[in-house]
Amino acid sequence: MAGDAVAVDHGRRSWLRRTSRRGIVDAVTRKNDWQTSRQVSCLNDGSDTGAADIKKNPDGRVAAARARKGISQSELARAAQISRQALFQIEAGGAVPRVDTAVRIARILGTDVESLFGKDVETDIPVSVEGLAAGTRVDLAKIHERWVPFPSDNPDRMGAGFAPSDGVIATVGSVVAARTRTGLSELSQNVFIAGCDPALEMLAQETTRAARRGRCIWIPCGNAAALQRLKHGEAQVAGIHFGGESDAANLSAIRKLGLQKSCTVLRFSNWEQGWMIGRTAKARFHGVESLAGSRLRLMNREQGSGCRIELDKLVKKSGIAADQIKGYDSVANNHAGCARQIAAGFADVGLGCGSMAKTFGLEFSPTTQVAFDLVIRHDQFDTLMIRTICEILQSGKFLRELACVPGYETSSTGRIIAP
Repeated sequence: MAGDAVAVDHGRRSWLRRTSRRGIVDAVTRKNDWQTSRQVSCLNDGSDTGAADIKKNPDGRVAAARARKGISQSELARAAQISRQALFQIEAGGAVPRVDTAVRIARILGTDVESLFGKDVETDIPVSVEGLAAGTRVDLAKIHERWVPFPSDNPDRMGAGFAPSDGVIATVGSVVAARTRTGLSELSQNVFIAGCDPALEMLAQETTRAARRGRCIWIPCGNAAALQRLKHGEAQVAGIHFGGESDAANLSAIRKLGLQKSCTVLRFSNWEQGWMIGRTAKARFHGVESLAGSRLRLMNREQGSGCRIELDKLVKKSGIAADQIKGYDSVANNHAGCARQIAAGFADVGLGCGSMAKTFGLEFSPTTQVAFDLVIRHDQFDTLMIRTICEILQSGKFLRELACVPGYETSSTGRIIAP
């Protein structure tokens, strides 16, 4: 079953490649006279039957839907067979598209015409949530008939700015709900991938672009938290690495939670893990023994993460007591957070992936090669997003891009580990 699910749909994959190539070519390369005539024909002149139900778009719903899909204005215009100038007018609310144009735009953005061009209607979706205050922007996924929210502005995932969200937490009477203007049919296609590998964001963005509906959203967290999310229906995919290159540690963790019969395990990547070292600490740090009773400060990781597991093994093997290590009780929730603290001078060393050490200008001393796997529930393989993820894991384009990340090796990417 899993083998069939992972097999590539060659027809759709070819379509995706053709669409990608077309989207690269900017619409401004067309001849001016073609642009002018096309721009007129794709906008409503008042004679289009059924156009009365299609309204102007002054609130930016088309632009917001396009941003969620990660599609440029030029790419959407080309795919919708209109000029970029026409799309600009539509997004700005300066023009009403013809019915056929509106249908094409909605189909490309993975939603419906009503959601983009109909009357602005808010929908309140009851959610089961703890710790999210009213007004919190959230992303949403429907898992086993239950709507699950995750904060869009989670500090562990944010870059230098804000990303689009699916809705906002609101209180409706005694019910906590996510208030959204996005169509439920589109939101129901969303997928949450939980895990610590920074390259999961690459996978999420590529999947969102390739799929015709919904979004793939990365939830950064450690191994144990990722598996717990999968077990409790708070994510459809969990990414894990519990120990070295061997498959045994990952499979053992899956068995302990009773997930081995309900899940398929796919290899995502292999990458270098080791010591990230601040430049001023390079001469003083020679391994975990250097931390015992010294002024060197460690930035540790959360319980259950692969780095924390490795650190505790190294500490136990060396015979050092944890209370001899300055900073042992500190916690960074991901590789980037750990590297950022070291780069800022708040710590001297920490375990993490080589790619983050290079990104933050740190020294790196590898300790092991990590096998990072994706754990996917069997009942998710018939969904669009999961099928798209499986295609991408076998895509030469994505593998080449992943291999460009420092320390990553992709020869086993997409391989079925279990069952």
